Amino acid sequence: METELLDLFRSLASISEEETMLLAQGRRGEIAGLVQAKTRLVGAVDHEIARLDRTNPGWRDALDLDTRSELGELAARLRDICAANGAALKRQIDLSNDMMAEIAADARRRRGTGSGAYGASGGLAFAGTAVPISVNASF
Repeated sequence: METELLDLFRSLASISEEETMLLAQGRRGEIAGLVQAKTRLVGAVDHEIARLDRTNPGWRDALDLDTRSELGELAARLRDICAANGAALKRQIDLSNDMMAEIAADARRRRGTGSGAYGASGGLAFAGTAVPISVNASF
């Protein structure tokens, strides 16, 4: 019982470290498989803990000192990895936001600050806002 839980925690930590490394290197296209594996492992950890709680509600107290210590170390390692992962994701999101802001600013510089449309009678109406920028057909 303890061995399976320890193995799941080790695997989860390893995959999370690899994901964080790829994110830090900007290799987002390579993490889809890792995210799926990590999601499956988190489900397996939840399932194993629920199973242990059902079959032996006092299993946490019954752990030997070495196993308890290793689980604690793995949980701390996962906490640190998740913090680094979150920071890498935040950097990627901030970079994407900055890039979109620069694209929008360049479009405003090239086009002007407003947009115009022709009416049915041939008149030209100007709106005070710039044309929205779209990436992948999403505003």
